[in-house]
Amino acid sequence: MEAKQLKLTFLLAVLMSMVGAKAFAHDFAVKNADGVTIYYGLINNSTEVEVSHWGSSSSSYSGVVNIPESVTYGGKTYPVTSIGDYAFYNCGGLTSVTIPNSVTSIGNRAFWGCSGLTSVTIPNSVTSIGSHAFGCCFKLTSVTIGNSVTSIGDEVFKNCSSLTSITIPNSVTSIGKDAFNYCDNLTEINVDENNSTYSSIDGVVFNKSQTELILCPTGKQGAYTIPNSVTSIGDSAFWACSGLTSVTIPNSVTSIGNRAFSSCRGLTSIDIPNSVTSIGESAFRYCSGLTTMTIPNSVTSIGDYAFYYCRGLTSVTIGNSVTSIGYQAFCDCSGLTSVTIGNSVTSIGNWAFSGCSGLTSVTIPNSVTSIGESAFGDCKGLTSVTIGNSVTSIGESAFFGCSGLTEINVDENNSTYSSIDGVVFNKSQTELVLCPTGKLGAYTIPNSVKIIGENAFEGCTGLTSVTIPDSVTGIRDWAFANCKNLTSITIPYSVRSIFTRAFSNNSYLMEINVDESNTRYSSIDGVLFNKSQTNLIKCPEGRQGGYTIPNSVINIEFEAFSRCMKLTSVTIPNSVTSIGGYAFMHCSGLTSVTIPNSVTRIGYYAFGNCDGLTSVTIPNSVTSIGGAAFSSCDGLAEIYCHIEEPLILNDTNSNGTFSNTNTCTLHVPIGSKVKYQVADVWKSFLNIVEDLPTGIVSIDNSQSTIDNDVWFTLSGVRLNGKPTKAGIYIVNGKKVVIK
Repeated sequence: MEAKQLKLTFLLAVLMSMVGAKAFAHDFAVKNADGVTIYYGLINNSTEVEVSHWGSSSSSYSGVVNIPESVTYGGKTYPVTSIGDYAFYNCGGLTSVTIPNSVTSIGNRAFWGCSGLTSVTIPNSVTSIGSHAFGCCFKLTSVTIGNSVTSIGDEVFKNCSSLTSITIPNSVTSIGKDAFNYCDNLTEINVDENNSTYSSIDGVVFNKSQTELILCPTGKQGAYTIPNSVTSIGDSAFWACSGLTSVTIPNSVTSIGNRAFSSCRGLTSIDIPNSVTSIGESAFRYCSGLTTMTIPNSVTSIGDYAFYYCRGLTSVTIGNSVTSIGYQAFCDCSGLTSVTIGNSVTSIGNWAFSGCSGLTSVTIPNSVTSIGESAFGDCKGLTSVTIGNSVTSIGESAFFGCSGLTEINVDENNSTYSSIDGVVFNKSQTELVLCPTGKLGAYTIPNSVKIIGENAFEGCTGLTSVTIPDSVTGIRDWAFANCKNLTSITIPYSVRSIFTRAFSNNSYLMEINVDESNTRYSSIDGVLFNKSQTNLIKCPEGRQGGYTIPNSVINIEFEAFSRCMKLTSVTIPNSVTSIGGYAFMHCSGLTSVTIPNSVTRIGYYAFGNCDGLTSVTIPNSVTSIGGAAFSSCDGLAEIYCHIEEPLILNDTNSNGTFSNTNTCTLHVPIGSKVKYQVADVWKSFLNIVEDLPTGIVSIDNSQSTIDNDVWFTLSGVRLNGKPTKAGIYIVNGKKVVIK
């Protein structure tokens, strides 16, 4: 409990920093009869006042506070009619408060975090209690609510862990969402018998007619039987009742609401009667003690997250009337070893069984038409899957991370898909759709295949080689992603189309080789180019050390070097004019980059997340730098920008073109500093130095007056002493020619 309270106290401080200054405004302060200073704000055209936040972190309400019915200030007397939003917010030293009969409303978070408050009496004059009003009042044991209160806001007593009982008066017509969440010792909520909206039986709250169970107090222990009058279990009705070990649901119940039993960790079993037709979103989420579940034939839908993280669940039988299994419905049920899917299910939602690592086999019935994205992702124990004849859609990464899955078999009567040796194809077997991730060793694609589909071999970590036949003409995005033992791929002469990310997310791929007869593509030293080698398309992400781009290259394509984390240097020749978007993103091994004078365009995110990069040279030939081009380059210490007129940068991206302008030094041409200091984006650099040359001075090797100065190449590389070779260099902010 102490750890929980410490965490909540930290959250209080964070939330307090997020509250706007307006919420803390007050108009004046007056001492009450006890000498306690109370802060007030004018309301209702300055005819009344509310108790306001003290407005400073150095002074807060503490001890005993008696709020007067009226206050005089500036010769005028004002009635105190409200306790405003955040009035006593986080006043941990407050031990007692008296609320006068003049007060009609208690605002949002008015007493939130008053951890020393032990009891509160809300007078009959109060008609509304705002959301979170008494949240995190950990020591609050007693609350008396007056007979005029009509509404209790959302989470109004949340985390009042010492509260044991409360009585709802006859005036209340609205109880907000999660009003008593995490009141771990609250065992009964009693409703005045004259209340026209609510009622209670044994400390549990119902609607007046007792057809809906609205709220069971979270401190309820042991076994509980729902009365036969109940037809619906409301949203969050048993939420976090972790002391309950069993709940008996009568045959009168037809619906189980959203979050109805969420976080009931003590429940070991629950029988859902045949009368129930719907199970709501997150209905049994985090019920980690549940071991078995039978969903009767009466149920037609299982909501999103319905059994999410029920890690104790070992078997599930889904009735024959269920038509849909919701998003993440059984996600992370790691103890699940057996699932029987009813024969009326038509759709299995995204991530429905993801992370069910105990599953060994799944039969998908003939009724199913769609299997969602990652529906069985990371089901590491799964060894085989049979897909029925009605499936027309298999979502992206449906079986990703199923490292034990060696075969996926498709019913031969399926009109959309087929299988050969446990690999899934379209019906005509012209497209390879899905190779099971547990496939081992070498694999040869059949000669009928023309297209290697999106994500086709994604996560096939056991594959050591894939032979692509001459029939293949296209390779789609992420076709070979995360194949960690696949180090080399050979592309045949027949391939005419390779999608941009076909080989992305494969940090083990060392070389992409292209048949020399291919008319669209070529390769040099395992790097992929177009045929004329003017476009560098993809450097394999497993490439290590330094790399020199051939002089034929004009364009470095989109994501060409993206995620090449083991590259330590890249030499860009003067032939290159364009560096595409994401071209070097996540190249964390790069320490410096010199962009040659030929380059005119640096694309969006081109060097994003190159966190090893310490220096960059930008030539004056560059006319366009894309948004976030150098974002998250946290190690960048020096930028040498030779552009005399600052470029207009589109910095609408939340990451910004440059991310560490407080510490990075921006070097600019002599005479340009003032321009950069006022230019949008550039002006965010705290340290701008004008030391780059704009002219040329001619000297010869016999001159020695500047032998001890610092020399640079034209591309900004610092030399170790005076150069000995003839050429153009930079020294003292000027270009010099050594003959």
